[in-house]
Amino acid sequence: MDTRTGVALVGAGAFGQFCLKTFAAMPEVQIVAVADIDSGRAREQAALYGARAYGNLADLLANVDVTIVALNTPPYLHHAQGLATLRAGKHLFCEKPLALTEAEAAALIRAADEHGVLLTVDYVMRHNPFWAAAAALRESGVLGALRHMDLANHAAGLDLPDDHWFWAPEKSGGIWIEHGVHFFDAFAWVAGQPGEITASQAFARPGGVIDRVEALACYGRTAAHFYHAFDQSGATEQTTVTLTFEHGYVTLREWVPTSLELLTPVPPDGWQTLLPGEVTLAPQPDGRFHAVARAPEGKSAVYRASIQAGLRNLVRAIQGQEPLRVTGQEGLDSLAMACRAQALAARPGR
Repeated sequence: MDTRTGVALVGAGAFGQFCLKTFAAMPEVQIVAVADIDSGRAREQAALYGARAYGNLADLLANVDVTIVALNTPPYLHHAQGLATLRAGKHLFCEKPLALTEAEAAALIRAADEHGVLLTVDYVMRHNPFWAAAAALRESGVLGALRHMDLANHAAGLDLPDDHWFWAPEKSGGIWIEHGVHFFDAFAWVAGQPGEITASQAFARPGGVIDRVEALACYGRTAAHFYHAFDQSGATEQTTVTLTFEHGYVTLREWVPTSLELLTPVPPDGWQTLLPGEVTLAPQPDGRFHAVARAPEGKSAVYRASIQAGLRNLVRAIQGQEPLRVTGQEGLDSLAMACRAQALAARPGR
């Protein structure tokens, strides 16, 4: 008897195909269905995994072998498709954002409760070992209070034409909603509480497309700054997160971090066991300690493992073995921050 949990993927584009390969390597799940508006692509991908192909969501939801639906469609489809999934009694593994508006996200949470199913958002930061280490350092208190968090996300966007759905607020929600939610949630995890946006601004390139946004926020007594720019090439993109504690600095690099740097005067016996991967420790002439933790397996492996951890957590939560690590409420909290940042940046005169 096959005890694997049946997973269906909706939206078999480039990222959807990456997820299919990632899911296929998990012994606890089985890919049983693939849906895409391009029926040929759906058939092609389904054939690779011995799954059934569908040209629409409604037919897929009638498949009794489907327990979890992984929703990999553009953000403007998440509300309607998510509701259909939950009302069909299927559990939802939703790509970010949960929806485009707070009202839509709240409706999804209510639907999950009413139909006795679970939903989670694929917030890979929550399953990344270096973000986990940052959260553990704050929770431990070994570096003192967390004072400030900073994100500088210089992402590749030059190859996206102006008519791509990513740039259309009615389809993507805009940069804050489509992408910013990742970091709003990750900062909430590190800080140990939800955040509040206090200011925001946006910048458009000559064609009118908004490709740079910036915001200030607070997570309790911790200040935060976010800057997202989709104006780089693949050769020049760079993401850096800096966390300032009372007694040290933590730096994460790349949008999917594969390293963590720590500089502190606090002796390593208080924090070294919290660092993942391969750790290099170097005492400094000024008495401080500089440590670098790295994932030798590389970015793609870390990214795959983070996606797998999110889906595995949902499977175990369905089975009653552990709680969800990313709840619908956390998806809503981060979306609320994104909507607030979007609204402030769109005020007259901006």
